[in-house]
Amino acid sequence: MPRERKNPIPEIVILFGKRIKQLRIERKMSQMDVGAALGIDRENIRKYEKGLQEPKLSTIVKFAELFQVDFNNLISK
Repeated sequence: MPRERKNPIPEIVILFGKRIKQLRIERKMSQMDVGAALGIDRENIRKYEKGLQEPKLSTIVKFAELFQVDFNNLISK
């Protein structure tokens, strides 16, 4: 049985996950590729993409640099 969350996942975390997954796929990168480039293990990349883990600000900046997009593009509607 899946574990229930005490607090709902913030919408911005879900949006961030969808955006990084879209950018990763557009660039034909695997989760392993992204993880290696950022120094993050593949399991954490998966959690970010699924909206299960809230990234630190420094991690969001790393993703923006890797994908060469504006930071705000990853976190705004």
